[in-house]
Amino acid sequence: MRRAIIKGLLLGLIFAAALMILSTVMNQGNTDMTTEMGEATYPVLSMSVGMHRVGSLHGYARAMDCAYLRDNLYPVSEDRKINVQMETYGRKIGGISFEVRSLDGERLVESTPVTEYTEKDDVINFEITLKDLIENDTEYMLVFLVTPQENAPIRYYSRIILSDSLHVREKLDYVTDFHERTMDKEAAAGLTKYLESNAEGDNTTFHKVTIHSSFNQVTWGDLDVREVTKPIVTIKELAEQTGSFMLEYLAAVRNGKKTDFYRIKEYYRIRYTPDRMYLLDFERTMEQVFDEDADVYVNDKIILGIVGDQAALQESDGGNVFAFSVADKLYSYNVTDNKLARIFSFYGNTEELTDERCAYNRHDIRVLSVDETGNIIFLVYGYMNRGRHEGCVGVVIYAYNSVANTVEEMAYIPYDRSYELLKTDIEKLSYMSRTGICYFIMDGSVYAVDVRSASVQALVTGLKEGSYHVSESNKMLVWQEGDDIYAAEDLILMNLNTQNQTRIPAGSGEYISVVGFMDEDLVYGLARKRDIRESRTGITTFPMYCLKIQSDNGSVLKTYQKEGVYVVDSEITENQLTLSRVVYDEENETYKPTAEDQIMNTEAVKTGSNSLHSVVTETYETICQIAVKDEIDSKSLVHLTPKEILFEGSRSVGDLEKGAVEEKFYVYGKDGIESICVNPGKAVEYAYRRAAVVVDDDCNYIWRRESRSSRNQIMAITESEVTETKSSLAVCLDTILKYEGISRNTQTWLNRGDTVFDILESNLQNYTIMDLSGCSLDAVLYYVNKDIPVLAMLADGNAVLITGFNELNIVVMDPVTGTLEKRGMNDSTEWLLENGNQFISYIRKE
Repeated sequence: MRRAIIKGLLLGLIFAAALMILSTVMNQGNTDMTTEMGEATYPVLSMSVGMHRVGSLHGYARAMDCAYLRDNLYPVSEDRKINVQMETYGRKIGGISFEVRSLDGERLVESTPVTEYTEKDDVINFEITLKDLIENDTEYMLVFLVTPQENAPIRYYSRIILSDSLHVREKLDYVTDFHERTMDKEAAAGLTKYLESNAEGDNTTFHKVTIHSSFNQVTWGDLDVREVTKPIVTIKELAEQTGSFMLEYLAAVRNGKKTDFYRIKEYYRIRYTPDRMYLLDFERTMEQVFDEDADVYVNDKIILGIVGDQAALQESDGGNVFAFSVADKLYSYNVTDNKLARIFSFYGNTEELTDERCAYNRHDIRVLSVDETGNIIFLVYGYMNRGRHEGCVGVVIYAYNSVANTVEEMAYIPYDRSYELLKTDIEKLSYMSRTGICYFIMDGSVYAVDVRSASVQALVTGLKEGSYHVSESNKMLVWQEGDDIYAAEDLILMNLNTQNQTRIPAGSGEYISVVGFMDEDLVYGLARKRDIRESRTGITTFPMYCLKIQSDNGSVLKTYQKEGVYVVDSEITENQLTLSRVVYDEENETYKPTAEDQIMNTEAVKTGSNSLHSVVTETYETICQIAVKDEIDSKSLVHLTPKEILFEGSRSVGDLEKGAVEEKFYVYGKDGIESICVNPGKAVEYAYRRAAVVVDDDCNYIWRRESRSSRNQIMAITESEVTETKSSLAVCLDTILKYEGISRNTQTWLNRGDTVFDILESNLQNYTIMDLSGCSLDAVLYYVNKDIPVLAMLADGNAVLITGFNELNIVVMDPVTGTLEKRGMNDSTEWLLENGNQFISYIRKE
């Protein structure tokens, strides 16, 4: 008996030891297969303007399409010297050189090595002198190539402009002084003369403060704000009088026993005069950094703080798990298990938060799916601050495994343009199907990535603006077939979740057009071919006699049709479809506007089990919080920090098949790219209202808000009159071409049916011809100020040229009267508006 007991004890000890060894081996294996995210290793560059350090240049691992990298602009003085500082963070540098290129990067102007520099305390200082090869008041791209020891070169990009008339130091002095005064209410008293405090300002939130906010709001109300990091000053745009600047820094506010951190951005647009500075625009955003270890769990609420509308939340079907992102950090909360996981962030602790490499916020996070077990598929897209893809721009598809508490890279899609441009595409479409296919739009093409094999397929290429739409959930995609958006005979409707495609044909003698989605239901319109009109300026009117609303299963839910009334445009906002309509005027053979109409969606908006809410507090004003379906036990809350799964090789999908890309116009403002338009008139009008700039794909400035001369006139253009054989439009076109050194009889071209665009594009080869219809007179005088005439079409079919202006008048060449005369600015504004503000102009490409 005793032997049996001893034998049993021995077997038990052996079994226990075996379990311990097995557990150790298994855990060791798991440790070997996972890791922390790699540290940031790239140096950061900045340059100086007098006593000011400007720019914070972050390195790129590969050559980029620099035509779209517009983050920084550096003014070069007449001596062409630039003082550069490089924070190496301990990285050993083997070599430094620089290039000067044309803005689009196609033409190399200069390539020079840097042979002299000083290094002290992980900081390298050097000075470069540009060769006398660049023109005054012309922008170029400066590229630094920094080569770490035994590594490939890292590239840093900044626009530069050679000029001594930009008054940059005075503008920087003003901006930094304004910023410092906002931190001290006494010192800030002098700022009131610059503010435009009125009802436009929202004084209920610190998340966004503007030039229209109250003095108390601009000076932080009752918040005790202190700077944690020195502001990074970025010059966005410069002209002789005006300039746009961005300040970015980390701030702290004491909240009881803890300290809350906030990411701050301040945008300034100012105008310099010898007498004083004028503040044209000011906007400050404040975003709280969520601290999961703080006392932010109150009953059934998670307090996110001052974040405005920047927080995002997505939950599982049953609402037991939800993911939320705030300040570039992604979390998941399991309601049932009371577990909170910080799934992804390029920064974690305070040290990383104050490291400008980790905290650099030129990327976003987008959750694609959340299941009831807590597994989450999400995208990280933009500039990669650290880790496997440090210094790259692209899209990474990640999978979070809640059981193993790991994050795994499933696929990587590289990109060679800017984060802002990538963001506009990803926000249009990014969707994960049940079968593991991730769909996204990039540069006018829809791609399908199979995350199981990291392979990619182009679903449809060469999409044009207005030829496709995506439902709000991103599950439904529709596109028109064919190159002409006004001559489509079929639509393809695709359910991305099931991969089912439905072809929707137009009827006989008809064309079909996409209108949009109301929830997941498609709205499309039908137009008779005989009703479609193209004006002499090349503008197409597509009058839809019938609209249909169709579900994803093919059933038509509603048909909208009014006798003699046509829909030419629409806008979908929440549950309402607003229709812009016209009727046909047979006497004048044209379409005329009539009253708008609306179609309502009566289906109730679905709400989730967990949701974001705004509440008002006394000190912090409006804050954001998550209302959770069950109460949170903060004492037993389990905090998780996943590790990354290691893998060999690469999961890059490789090169993407690209289709033809149509010419686009980019509106850059305080928020980077604010709009992308195919129609230049829409881009110009948007930029006019937002005091932004418009550039094309070749980096030519299409329009910019700058100080206009008090008067200007194109003296080379004189009066000219219609004849029996030459219309006013032909006279105007002949005059434009003659002004550009080309002799033509354009009446012959008009008689054979060519449009204004056909004629100008055929004869002005190195020009961009622009339809500026819908723009205001004040906006198009930008071109006259640059000695470019503006053609104005009138409702009666005639045309005039605008060739000059002063503060009270414009100068009009009217072929019908044969005069070149001044007309009052206010009267002309009203007259041209009544005629539809139909403008055409052009720019000379550089």
